[in-house]
Amino acid sequence: MTKLSNADRNRILARSLFVDANKSYIEIAETLEISDKTVQNYQSKDKAEGFDWLTLRASKHIKETQETKENMYSMFITYMYQTLKEIRENEKMNVENKAQMIVSLGDSFSKMGKIARQEDPEAYKLGIIKVTIEKILTSLKREISVECMEKVIETVYEIQEELANVSI
Repeated sequence: MTKLSNADRNRILARSLFVDANKSYIEIAETLEISDKTVQNYQSKDKAEGFDWLTLRASKHIKETQETKENMYSMFITYMYQTLKEIRENEKMNVENKAQMIVSLGDSFSKMGKIARQEDPEAYKLGIIKVTIEKILTSLKREISVECMEKVIETVYEIQEELANVSI
């Protein structure tokens, strides 16, 4: 797996903010604490690589659904967890570099969480709940019998309305 530089992470976040959150270059620059010229450079680089932000934004609005948003947030959370695990398990990286990478990752997570909560709090909340349940079920799968696991899954389905009303 190729490791992303901070610039690449910011470029991906900028694209996501433009396409998924309908933010302007100036709003993106303020959120990511970079210049709007840098945002324009990210857009140009993405366009050269086949990711035209305007086309992506238009396509998204044409086929946008609540489920898509929930999946985006849960995929982002999953990506963050995987990256954190990768950093922690990297034996070649010294403690100082690990700390710096984790701080950077935390900043990215915080920025995305801030945008997600403002843009679509319901989808953000459901995305977090989905990832949390998946993590719990994955852990339980190794520890309990098939019958117990089926009961846990059945219970999750029964209380999904209550889960949807959780306040984060």
